[in-house]
Amino acid sequence: MIDLDTIFDNIDEYSNNIDDLVKALKQAGIKSFEEFRNAAREAGTPVKKSIQDQVAEKFANCEEEDWEEAKRINTEEAYQNYLDSYPEGEYRSSARDRIEELQKLAESGASDEIWDSVNKGSIPELQNFVDNHPNSTYLAEATRLLRELRREQYLGVDIKAIRTDARINNPEKAIYDRIVNYINTGKISVEDLLSAIAEDNNFISGTVANLLWENGIISDFSRAGIDGDFIAHMMSNITPQKFQAPKPITKITKSPCTEVYFWGIPSSGKSCALGAILSSANSGRVAKSMQRDPDCQGYGYMNRLANLFKTNGAVGTLPEGPAISSTYEMGFILEDEDRKEHPITCIDLAGELVRCMYKQDAGEPLTDEQQNVLKTLTNILIDNRTDNRKIHFFVIEYGAEDREYEGLPQNIYLEAAVAYIQRTGIFKKDTDGLYLLITKVDKAKAVGKELQEKLRNYISENYQGFYNGLKKICKDNEINGGNVEIQPFTLGTVCFQNYCKFKEDTAATVVRTLIKRSYGYKTGKIKNLFDRLKK
Repeated sequence: MIDLDTIFDNIDEYSNNIDDLVKALKQAGIKSFEEFRNAAREAGTPVKKSIQDQVAEKFANCEEEDWEEAKRINTEEAYQNYLDSYPEGEYRSSARDRIEELQKLAESGASDEIWDSVNKGSIPELQNFVDNHPNSTYLAEATRLLRELRREQYLGVDIKAIRTDARINNPEKAIYDRIVNYINTGKISVEDLLSAIAEDNNFISGTVANLLWENGIISDFSRAGIDGDFIAHMMSNITPQKFQAPKPITKITKSPCTEVYFWGIPSSGKSCALGAILSSANSGRVAKSMQRDPDCQGYGYMNRLANLFKTNGAVGTLPEGPAISSTYEMGFILEDEDRKEHPITCIDLAGELVRCMYKQDAGEPLTDEQQNVLKTLTNILIDNRTDNRKIHFFVIEYGAEDREYEGLPQNIYLEAAVAYIQRTGIFKKDTDGLYLLITKVDKAKAVGKELQEKLRNYISENYQGFYNGLKKICKDNEINGGNVEIQPFTLGTVCFQNYCKFKEDTAATVVRTLIKRSYGYKTGKIKNLFDRLKK
């Protein structure tokens, strides 16, 4: 290696060979023209201007050549050599970027095998990967899986367990307390909770949402994509309506009328569906009017349901479900477009009934309350059966096929109910129609013919035995041409479990069905229809 003193002692000899001069300077550690001039001053050696100009030009060209060479080699070492040679070089920013890119590529390549070995269902293994591989191309996926597992472990499973634990007196407060504890102890973050709510707007109830807002845990639910109308309704803290247990029914008191029965296991959405149907009937938009009978056993229940959804498109609060052992009788008259009056009695059968039918035939013990539920059914549809025409709606919640009651899914109870009905002869030739009312069809993510096809497949996959049993009853008793009609149903958009932006379409379809399938009397031909019904 040539030292600087030797170079400057022989500087004039390089006049005709600047390339050799620059090469020697580089070997001596000179990386730029500025360093060359400074070294010359320190050595006290005068340098001709012609040599200075050529060295300056050569160093400028050398940087360009060295940069192109670094790009050609394309390694961290090559780019670092450029930076070492030209710390103030024109391409220093690009060189640093290239080094960072190569490091990320190296990290991702090295982590492929590591990522493949990670248990994607293990929170500790995913967390270890995130901590130790911050530059991995799998970081985003690992973080997403980690959040999902935490939500499922600490929010999903735990909260579902609280909601179904009969030993907990106030499950909503218990859910709120559990969420706050998890946030305070770092098991989940507020962002985790918001993500869970964004994925499922009914992940928590309105009561829990209000507690989270009032106590400053979540200050802005719009971050979870919640509609402003729902947020405003939640902040108003309107409590759900509660229903008193009714008097027992021994017979249907009105005649003539069309009796319309609604069947469904607890939490099937039956009462809320009835609320939407009665609200639509009461709106004046489908039937011209609805005259409610104040003498019927379920008059108060009917009034509350009929006023749940006063305006199509507005947000309302869903009611609490009635006691699962309660059966309600609701009498009213619908006036159609031709001014005909249709006397109808809707019977909301106890949610516990289907399970009682199963237990009876399975030889399992029934409580006194459950025996009374079966006794009500026997009274109104067997022992004291009227001559009125009858229609039956079976309410099934879309997507709830895996929900269990006392260890059994609902299809077991529904199939048992059909067997009980066949054995006792409840559905006779005075029955005009059997319908499956599938609630919460928004989950199907389909409309029109596609929705109908999806619902048929859904029933076939999950409730085929129940459906075939109903079809056999229809054929044996010549009901509705041997057909069971599947009707899609939605309340509208439901948020925070308790709030609903009412969409009337499917409820109006049921009201039209009631008008179409019931007898209508011309106004004036019956002087006082309710007086006659009371006879």
